[in-house]
Amino acid sequence: MSDTREQNLARLRKEAYVIEPGQKFVVDDFKPEDAIGVARLYYAIYGEMFPVDHVYDPDALVRINAGDDLFQAVGRTPKGDVVGLYALFRSAPGKRIMEAGSWMVHPDYRTTSVGLRLARKIHNNPPEHLGLDVIYGQSVCDHVTTQKLARLINGHHCALEMEPMPARPGEENGYGRISLLDGFVLLNNRPDELYLPERYDAQLREIYGRLDLDRAFLPDSVSEEELVASGETGLSAQPVGDAGVLRMEVQSLGAGFAERLADAEREYPDMHAYQLILPLSLPGVSVAASIAHRAGFFFGGLLPVWFDRDALLMQKVAGTPDFTKPLLHSEEAKTILEMVEADWRTLQDAD
Repeated sequence: MSDTREQNLARLRKEAYVIEPGQKFVVDDFKPEDAIGVARLYYAIYGEMFPVDHVYDPDALVRINAGDDLFQAVGRTPKGDVVGLYALFRSAPGKRIMEAGSWMVHPDYRTTSVGLRLARKIHNNPPEHLGLDVIYGQSVCDHVTTQKLARLINGHHCALEMEPMPARPGEENGYGRISLLDGFVLLNNRPDELYLPERYDAQLREIYGRLDLDRAFLPDSVSEEELVASGETGLSAQPVGDAGVLRMEVQSLGAGFAERLADAEREYPDMHAYQLILPLSLPGVSVAASIAHRAGFFFGGLLPVWFDRDALLMQKVAGTPDFTKPLLHSEEAKTILEMVEADWRTLQDAD
């Protein structure tokens, strides 16, 4: 049985471990003996504030890394110190997509190559046993550092989430809530047939035009009356931590879509942002996107392989989003911002 969070933190607090600067390092797959070093790195960077318990628990890190839900790469010194970390973990429902994150470098090693080498290892050579077609990642838009990394690893920005991330702690009169760019590294191209919502046909075709994906687009002729008669809607809703965001994912489309959408918003009032993810593999997605737009949702972008098949992101934000705030590095990202803002403005024109 693993120790509790407090027991693990007490051990890290007591040992007050110091990593010697200036050591040489190698970039390698996580090994069980790295677990204590990973816990120490989290503690060195986040103190006791990281919200996930297992990052401080060496036994849990060994156990989770042994499965297919977490893969960590480390920068390791000859002494066994872990001075850098990057990871793949499950966040989307699909089995062939994992999120890349937990990218961190010890403060004394941030002028070295360890961060870039870790990112290249994860994105260029993920373990075959994970069976991945896509690696997904998010870049904050209050600076462009991680956005530049996406270009170096052949990533494509396909969606923009407006203001889902709270302001950074300790900021007074600072930047405020932060938007996120969703980026995707495409590893395998499995041909697919999909439906493009009429409302977003042009936007999605433009995004697909930049991607090396073999997609055929089918006419979505399902009417609203036919959608209601085609079965029940399956929709799951889950708050995203304490961020003030509700993420809704649709598994099936049919009767009650508008009601399920409204019910989720009523069940979780006072969120800053509501996100809706619609499978582009389902006939009737065009009607669903129109219903969502009438309910105040606007374009977010494309999520390749999200459900092991592609998806559309729509979103709804409290108040008036500030479209001048996101700092964007690539023309690709700037184009998506223009799409997002233009669709949001159609909601204001309809009022």
